[in-house]
Amino acid sequence: MIFDAGVFLALEDPTRRRVIVALVELMRREGVAPVTNDAVLAQVWREPARQVPLTKLLKMMTVYRFGDPRAIGIRCAKAGTSDVVDASLAVLADQLGLSVLTSDADDFVRLNAPHQTF
Repeated sequence: MIFDAGVFLALEDPTRRRVIVALVELMRREGVAPVTNDAVLAQVWREPARQVPLTKLLKMMTVYRFGDPRAIGIRCAKAGTSDVVDASLAVLADQLGLSVLTSDADDFVRLNAPHQTF
């Protein structure tokens, strides 16, 4: 499963954090590591001293590079969006055969990307 920025932002809310932590623990028991990309990390990384849950979660994840800018740009054009970060996750989802976990499904519907909402 690929995590978008909304998953990481949810870590700031104690109630939502418990849901994310439980999901990651379940994934780890099944031998699956959640993934994201460095563009998402750039969106959410602000104050490391305040973001201890984010730092802990990142240690359990695989963080991919942004991706092929041409493929991402084409995906944006087809979807009629300028959100290159979400488009990069859509391309990554296609490449890895995974879905994106998001709090904003509309973007991924428009990008024709497999996704799940939390």
